Amino acid sequence: MSSSQSGGQAGAGASGNEYQEYEPAKGTQEAGSKNEGAGNNPAFSLAGPGANNPASNAYVGDQYMEYNPQYGQPNENPTWSLAQPLPHIVRPGMQHGALPEDRKEDKQRIENGQPVNESSDKPDDEFFNTWTKIRHALREPLAEWLGTTVAMTIGLCATLSNFTSSGQAGTYTSQSVAWGFGFMVAIYITGGISGGHLNPAFSIAMSIFRGFPARKCIQYIAAQLLGAITAGGISYAIYHDAILEVVATSKLPQNASVAATAMITAPKSFVHPATAFFTEFLGSAILFGAIVALGDDTNAPPGAGMQAFILGILISIVVLALGYNTGGCFNCARDFGPRLVALMAGWGGQLFREYHAWWVWGPWCADISGALFGAFMYDLAIFTGGESPLNYPPRRRKRALRVRTVNLRKKLGLGPKKRTRDLEKSISGSNS
Repeated sequence: MSSSQSGGQAGAGASGNEYQEYEPAKGTQEAGSKNEGAGNNPAFSLAGPGANNPASNAYVGDQYMEYNPQYGQPNENPTWSLAQPLPHIVRPGMQHGALPEDRKEDKQRIENGQPVNESSDKPDDEFFNTWTKIRHALREPLAEWLGTTVAMTIGLCATLSNFTSSGQAGTYTSQSVAWGFGFMVAIYITGGISGGHLNPAFSIAMSIFRGFPARKCIQYIAAQLLGAITAGGISYAIYHDAILEVVATSKLPQNASVAATAMITAPKSFVHPATAFFTEFLGSAILFGAIVALGDDTNAPPGAGMQAFILGILISIVVLALGYNTGGCFNCARDFGPRLVALMAGWGGQLFREYHAWWVWGPWCADISGALFGAFMYDLAIFTGGESPLNYPPRRRKRALRVRTVNLRKKLGLGPKKRTRDLEKSISGSNS
């Protein structure tokens, strides 16, 4: 009651008997606006607390605590919120003392004057079971496999949904968006572990132009191809009944039905091979050129966590703009995995021979060379970092190329296996 009376008195002091919820800002209208923007008066904004001034806290009225005494009290319990990082806790079964032998060992330690509450089953190598040790060694390739599986499953299922339903359950626009946002989701899942390459062409270009280790590059490509095969198998199994229905309706074999257009990429019958090649080349160049631009902190990098969202939009746009001629591959694994699954499903070996072995010179040659060209053009025009070969001093560039050549020939068993002792002399001779 006292609170309402004080509120009424404040209102009466301001404008007769009219009730006001808070004291208005003193001075001019401009000063009042500034006062509200600083958070001194309540701003009922749908943008959330502190929207006008992110550094300020939410407004709390003078009488608010009387009606909500629990407000602002510290919460010591973990909150499993999907809007923030999940808490790290020790499960009851993992806590010390959960096993009878824990209590027995604690009693013995007390008798011996030793500290208690220490896990006796902690191994010396900090791995509690075999799988944690395997995962530690293969965490990045496993992330690439999982990310590629998720991204391609979303994209392939959206494409199969469009084609097998004759456009009733999707359009070319919707499947393009599904491909883009499928990769966005996958990058959010795996980006913090492996970087979310999800594309052999990107891993290769990253190795050449950004110093990504070659050994990891090989591991990533193997994981990406395995993920593409997994995604192709999942998508084919999910839409197997729809594919059979389309085959029964069109009276065509599976490898000649619209399902083949959804599972694998290929140029349209009227598209010239050179046009098909440079379509894939251009799309990959734009994609990877944008990727290295987004990763350049001397340019205008997006805010934290926004790279994946922007890449999802970019992939959707590139597929929409350039996907008609060839099916919009722009990813070596996107074509190879489902094509191999189709071969295992009995679609015939001609899948790897049609269009003059398109699967080699399109998704592999065009996409890899396009990604390399995109990085080259960005580094040539904008990038100043020393990790790019374009920014090496001439002598270091020649030496790095010579060392790579010697090491590669040695690993492949080509030529003499002994090292080139006069490496520096040969480089100096090439300069003269």
